[in-house]
Amino acid sequence: MASKLRKSLILFPFLICIYPILALIAHNAAEMNLVDGLRAIIISFALTLVLYLILQIIIKSPIKTALITTLALIFFYSYGHVNFLIRNWTIIDFSLGRHRVLVPLYSIIFIIAVLLIMRTKRDLSILTRFLNAIGVILLIFPLYQITVYQVEKYLAESNPENTNTFISLPNDQTPPDVYYILADGYPRNDFIVNILDYDNKEFLETLESMGFYVAWCSQTNYTDTRFSMASTLNMSYLDDGAGIPEVVYPGSKLDSMIRSGSVQKNFADLGYTIVTFESGYKWLRWEGSDIHLDPAIERAKRFFITFAINEFEHLLLNTTAAKLVLDMPFVVNPAEANKLAEILNNPRASHRDRVFYTLDKLPEIPETIRGPKFIYAHIIFPHPPFIVDANGRSLKNTPANELSAYAGQIAYLDSMLLEIVGTLLNNSDPEPIIIIQGDHGATIDYKSEGLDKSHRLGILNAYYLPSPPDGNPIDELYPAITPVNTFRLIFDRYFNGQYGQLEDKSIVGRQSPFTTLDCTWPE
Repeated sequence: MASKLRKSLILFPFLICIYPILALIAHNAAEMNLVDGLRAIIISFALTLVLYLILQIIIKSPIKTALITTLALIFFYSYGHVNFLIRNWTIIDFSLGRHRVLVPLYSIIFIIAVLLIMRTKRDLSILTRFLNAIGVILLIFPLYQITVYQVEKYLAESNPENTNTFISLPNDQTPPDVYYILADGYPRNDFIVNILDYDNKEFLETLESMGFYVAWCSQTNYTDTRFSMASTLNMSYLDDGAGIPEVVYPGSKLDSMIRSGSVQKNFADLGYTIVTFESGYKWLRWEGSDIHLDPAIERAKRFFITFAINEFEHLLLNTTAAKLVLDMPFVVNPAEANKLAEILNNPRASHRDRVFYTLDKLPEIPETIRGPKFIYAHIIFPHPPFIVDANGRSLKNTPANELSAYAGQIAYLDSMLLEIVGTLLNNSDPEPIIIIQGDHGATIDYKSEGLDKSHRLGILNAYYLPSPPDGNPIDELYPAITPVNTFRLIFDRYFNGQYGQLEDKSIVGRQSPFTTLDCTWPE
């Protein structure tokens, strides 16, 4: 009886409907929360069950119903991948990846396959155990990848880097608040002028008039956000002390260095309240923050309260036949097109909400959060997507001129940062430490612009440093200081640290020769 049940039990459609989602989760495990994919799995399973039951009522053959259901799933989940893979294939200047080609082709193949299944007289039930086994094997691969990543992440976070904790609070003085405002993808002034055809010199000079030191020739140590932030937040290079121009740590180790780094631990040991903002990226979210400020739409998404899709679901839809709707909004009633676009483009709207929320919330912090605090505001801006113009007006689509759009976002951010800094300085007692920094330069297509990617090294880097406890002037700042030395300087000058300064070195990507860009700065 048990053997007969195993032979007739049809599982494969319900395994196949989960596999594409799990595979995509496994591929993006480092970039997302696993819960972000749960809703897609539930919906896919439920819709597969509904489709199976409807077809069973019509066909009245469980195995044929299962085969046709599986066929429909394969066609649905493969469509976006095929469209992407062959979109540049052409025959006599005619693209084979167009929907007008793929849709008829997919339809013809699907209809022929369904007819063959329906007309066959063979006993197809012998396929059940084989296809069930295939379905189980397919699920093993992404589940294994996800498990391995989670284990590596756990081990990395269980074995943190050794930290020099020879730090202490200043004697008989109220410790200053520390604001670390990270403007993702904010390039250096010379790049903005020469490549983006905009000049942010007025913004930088205004910062200087407010008491900031602007490092006009600063470079990032690494051109990738993950590398750059792991280095900055641990005040060290990623070569494991070898002195080589290479990142030697795996991704899981880098993520743990960002989420629980030396800078965070030092401020926690000093008794500071750790305040962070939601950036939209799992691996940038600090584990040990005391207060994590997050726009309401993000909180709602985590609890399935909102209907709007999340970033993972948007990515998933682009790999399926739903890409037809994403690419051709005119298939719906024009009156409803805008509503549909708001739902399908929700990741863009969510990104805008996070940026605006952070910019709005930062100036409120001195009066809403008491006691010494360290604020880490990693804003994915002016980094694309392009969400506003220079005046802060929302953009519905990516502008044709991306360089101009990048400059527009820089101009808007500049105006907001000046307002934020002014409020922080006016409402803080004692004077705060404020660092405004880019993690790397502009995120553009360097190849199409005819630029070497080393230009991505130049960054914004500005410091507001009040007089330290010993009253001596701060002379460690210089035009080419790099982020690896930022918090070494802060802990040494304000918290009795003994870190000292490292030689400033920069590389492109994971491995390259040490690179220094030409630079001149105003005297």
